[in-house]
Amino acid sequence: MRAPRRTLSACLLWLAAGLGAVLGTAPPAAAIVGGQPAGGTLAAQTVMIVSTRGAVCTGVVLSASVVLTAAHCVQPKADYAVAVIEPDGPHILPASRVALHPGFDPDSFSTRRPTPDLALLQLAGPLPARFVPARLSADPALPARGTSFTLAGFGVVRDGKGTSAGTLRTVSLPMVGTTGGIMIRLSRGSAAGGCTGDSGGPALADGVVTGIIGWSTAGGGARGCGGVTGATLVGPQRGWIDGVARAMGAALD
Repeated sequence: MRAPRRTLSACLLWLAAGLGAVLGTAPPAAAIVGGQPAGGTLAAQTVMIVSTRGAVCTGVVLSASVVLTAAHCVQPKADYAVAVIEPDGPHILPASRVALHPGFDPDSFSTRRPTPDLALLQLAGPLPARFVPARLSADPALPARGTSFTLAGFGVVRDGKGTSAGTLRTVSLPMVGTTGGIMIRLSRGSAAGGCTGDSGGPALADGVVTGIIGWSTAGGGARGCGGVTGATLVGPQRGWIDGVARAMGAALD
């Protein structure tokens, strides 16, 4: 007989409580990979996404109840929520609706044919007042090579170190190229960039969210982190983002 499925609240509270314990006992870490802890505006615009399948991702605040993230983070069948770590412990805000970009193909990573890796979550309740909407780029043009981007995410500091997830960290990387005209590639060597759990986080240029983190490689294109970080550009997808956000009750600037 199949074991009963954990309820959303039980499973997500268990996961968030575990992350809270990690945050309270682990020594300070220095990275996303090769970065530093983030605060201020970045912390106010970025949230941690958890699920009943045990995964952690990152999201960008669009309104008090709408979050932008990577489609591959929320495509598998599961229940999703935003976990907010408060002084009295973790608080869970379940997602009441998940909308994947219609052009997203979950097989794009294996086929190496890029598709828009974007999704929106509508939350069942509002985020705490300290969270504020991020500014999204509406520019459909590709950024210039060498443009500096600031990344942020709740992921691990190195591939396989799961206990380091749950702290918002940031790193700055230059753009080194594009993929398929819809993604940017960011890198400054082999020891900096996004990693597991950072997917869905922002890639900002001059304080504006220009891309959403989707994938990473180790140096030389090997499997892992800290080599190249890829992000889907939001400018060319603003029509879809704005339309879905409005349907979820969020009017974007």
